Amino acid sequence: MLYLIGLGLNDEEDLSLKAINVMKKCSEVYCELYTGIWHGDIKKLEKMVEKKMVILERREVEDNSLLEKAKKRNVALLIPGDPLTATTHIEFLIEAKKMKIDVEIIHSSSIFTAVAETGLQLYKFGRTASLPWSEKNYKPESFYDIIEENYKQGLHTLILLDTAKEGMNVKNALKILIEIENKRKKNIISKERIVVCSALGSKKKIIKYGNVKVIQKINFNKPSVIIIPGKLNFKEEEALQLWGIQK
Repeated sequence: MLYLIGLGLNDEEDLSLKAINVMKKCSEVYCELYTGIWHGDIKKLEKMVEKKMVILERREVEDNSLLEKAKKRNVALLIPGDPLTATTHIEFLIEAKKMKIDVEIIHSSSIFTAVAETGLQLYKFGRTASLPWSEKNYKPESFYDIIEENYKQGLHTLILLDTAKEGMNVKNALKILIEIENKRKKNIISKERIVVCSALGSKKKIIKYGNVKVIQKINFNKPSVIIIPGKLNFKEEEALQLWGIQK
């Protein structure tokens, strides 16, 4: 049996009682920390479940060796946030079914639902955009296409920032977005007020709503996400005022 267990948004205290009990009965417990930023303490977690944790790199997760182990014994893989928000883990379900291995999912808190704390209604979010670091010969702009398409339809856009290289911060991300917007001669991000959320699910949480020039002056914790609001209804407008900052 293979268990895919969500670590939640912040630290080991986000784990459910069900998740802890499952880990205690597993023969081996593994953890990957490359698909998201997690602020927990592995040593504390090991004491909680009385098991040694093995941290896996991407290649070790994707080579199907965990599935081979799960054929013979109970194995758990811990994943930041909810276990199925990263598309790579859907492959486990597909491959496990082919190999006739049972898989149980233990869900946890995720950024995809936590952003509802802003007051923006989840059903009004369009496609999610991921904003990667630019490289010398790789400067993608597809995330801006998603923002523009969602905006035309009146939908909100959740922008996930690259977690590589110790994680992209909000100032870096907004700089990239504004550069692309100026290049394309668009006026979405510059014109509208935006929302930034950081460290949701923790006591260091920050949520701010304002124009880009003011938002850029704030130092946000990691991980952070940016939201480009679409068409707001009166309840969303009222809720966002809770996080509003002066222009």
